[in-house]
Amino acid sequence: MAIVDEGIVPKSTSLALDDTGNPCISYYDNTNYDLKYAWRDASGWHTATVDSAGQVGLYCSVALNSFGKPRISYYDNTHDDLKYAWKDSSGWHRVPVDSIGDISWDNYYTSLALDSSGNPHISYYDANGDDLEYASLAGSIWVYATVDSAGDVGQDSSLLLDGFGYPHISYYEATSDDLKYAWFDSSGWNTITIDSAGDVGQYTSLALDGSGNPHVSYYDATNDDLKYAWKDAFGWHITAVEYVETNGGFTSLALDGAGNPRIS
Repeated sequence: MAIVDEGIVPKSTSLALDDTGNPCISYYDNTNYDLKYAWRDASGWHTATVDSAGQVGLYCSVALNSFGKPRISYYDNTHDDLKYAWKDSSGWHRVPVDSIGDISWDNYYTSLALDSSGNPHISYYDANGDDLEYASLAGSIWVYATVDSAGDVGQDSSLLLDGFGYPHISYYEATSDDLKYAWFDSSGWNTITIDSAGDVGQYTSLALDGSGNPHVSYYDATNDDLKYAWKDAFGWHITAVEYVETNGGFTSLALDGAGNPRIS
């Protein structure tokens, strides 16, 4: 275990690994209300303040481009905006992406993925319309889509791009307390309910296997369980992983080389 940054209370952390396996972390500094970024190299840990213009940095998500440069999506609580930051040879840059309304709870995370050209794609919850939204950068223009607006939907989203560059998103529907899944293909956006057995679907984490099938870890608030759902040629399967006594939130899922799940 290592101390990355001292004298702060970090929240909303997000982790990525560079090509050499070194960790890179975006996080919210709850003491100074800033978005910060930490990375490790051969000389040790380093930290930088990415954005300090107001109360910024909650619900952050970090990804590295092909050159190892960080890109971060996050929430600007002062201006009620979704923001995006990136680093290049001249330093850090920040832009507002969308005005998403006042967020007062702790489960409205942004999720960031980069396509093969390094363009950002972000899933997020729009508190103005209670919708699941998706934004992507095409050249210098942000393109927006409402993915799901059937009720209060879009909290706890987790986004990945498949081998064709199409987005896949797992998320929570607060109206019916369900786990949902959305994906884009040649016909457009598609949505389904994966699990509706009680209050399920908070704190989702999505992975895609080698065949492009989705796997999702999430929290079952009714039974205080960590749950896992996956799809194969036979359809969807759901299992309870562990009885967690209300500590099954903030799940993170990865698949190993054989497609087996690993969940924290």
